[in-house]
Parts: sequence; structure tokens; C-alpha cells
Amino acid sequence: MSHFESFISRYFRYLAQQGRGFNTFIGLLCSMLLGVLDLFTPIEYTFSFLYLLPISFTTWFAGWRAGFFISILCTAFWSQYHINEVSVAAWNVLSTFGIFCVVTVMLYRIRQLWETESTLSRTDPLTGVMNLRAFTELVEYEIVRLKREGSPFSVAYIDLDNFKLVNDRFGHRKGDELLKAVVNCLAVNLRKTDAVSRIGGDEFTVFFPATDAQAVKVVTQKIRGELSELSHTNHWATTISMGVVTCVNGACKLDDIISIADKLMYEVKNSGKNNVLYAEYPGKQS
Repeated sequence: MSHFESFISRYFRYLAQQGRGFNTFIGLLCSMLLGVLDLFTPIEYTFSFLYLLPISFTTWFAGWRAGFFISILCTAFWSQYHINEVSVAAWNVLSTFGIFCVVTVMLYRIRQLWETESTLSRTDPLTGVMNLRAFTELVEYEIVRLKREGSPFSVAYIDLDNFKLVNDRFGHRKGDELLKAVVNCLAVNLRKTDAVSRIGGDEFTVFFPATDAQAVKVVTQKIRGELSELSHTNHWATTISMGVVTCVNGACKLDDIISIADKLMYEVKNSGKNNVLYAEYPGKQS
């Protein structure tokens, strides 16, 4: 992604975070400025196309209701400053308003489709958690902040033991229920700032920002115990193998951390499963 595309993406996210009221006010302000400019511009110049800019902005960032409101306002400005023209009649005003409304509806529908596609491209369809792409984007952004602050973070790599056996014995529907139950268990025990991703059939990663080795050990052991209880209650006969890595100063690459956590998880697998191995980077393993 180029610097310009990155800037536009951050700018759009910023506007979206400001809320509908703020963006409606910006659209209203721009419409009024265009109206004033239209008033003091020679009658030969038309501002019909320029009025589409605040209408489009408001519809995209504030919704269709606000878009229709700005459309009415822009139509009023346009008609008032051109009403003295002989050629202008009620039909022209209605036609202009109709065009503004069509643009509003089209942009709102495009926004809906874009949001749906964006969600599907970043979410695991079965469990509803992030996929690897969304997880990587979010965590890499957070790592930049944590590196600047010098704060630690931790990453857990989780694999369900004997998951294939659950599918073979109870069917894939039960296997899907198990995956959803695991995600629900994680959601109950994690903070809102933590991030969960499903990166494989029965593999998950969890990002713990501003979490040192001692803190992540407490929460992962709790998760391990509750998942074991969940499996025992439902007779799933599955456990978890987990590798956890803590970056002690925030200055670590995500790929390196995940790779180390993955290796730790496989060490657990090869040594009997149902355990957690911890490591610090740079640092020692436990």
C-alpha cells in the first residue's frame, strides 16, 4: 500500500470514528459554503455537480437519512439562486432533487455492500473471529504503538488436540460446535483489547497487548482450565496445546513471535499434548 493510500485509509477511519452527528455537521457546513459561493458567482456558472460532494460525503459517513437531508438543503440552495432564470421551473427543481436522491441511494447501497464484503474478507465465517489477514493488520498496527511506548505484549498459539477424532466420532457439526465453544470461552476470559484469530482448522492465535510474561501465564492457564472443563462436560475428549511468547519491550516482529509460539506449540504436541510452554523474546523458555 502506498503512502497516499495509507493516508486515505487512516483519514476515512478517522471520519468514521467521529460519528454521524459530526459528519452531518461537516456536510451541512460544506453545503452552506457552496450555497454562499453559488450566490456570489455569475448566473452562467452552475454548481449542481459540486453540490454532489457534500451529499456524497454525508451519505457515506452519516447514513442515508442525513444524505437526504443534505440533498433537500442543496436543492433549496440551487433553486433559490437560479429561480429568476426563465428556463427554470418546478420540473427542473424536482429533477435536480431526484438526481441528488438517486446519488444518495446508490452511495448508501455501495457503502452497505462494501461493509459486507469488508467484513467477510476479514472474518472467519464459522466462528466470527478475525481471520489471519485482519489479525495481522490489527496486531502490526498495535505493535508500532507498543514499541513506541516500550510496553510488552504476548501472543498465544493454540491448537486443539484430537480435533480430527471429534469430527470422526461425532460428525463435523459437533466439530463446528466445539470451535464455536472455544471462541466463546476465549471471549469470556479475554479483555476487549485482546484479539483472537482463527488461522487454521483448529488453530487460533491470541494477541495480548501490554501483557508481560507473568500476566499472560495467569490468563492462559485459566483459559486452559476452562477449555478442559468444557471438553469434559461435553465428552469431547479433546485438550489444548499452547505456545505463548512474550515480547518484553514491544520491539519485536509479529512473524517472529508467531513462529516461536508455533514451535512451542509443536513441542507440546510432541511431548504428550495438553500443556502450555512459555518463552520470552529475547529471553528464556519455561
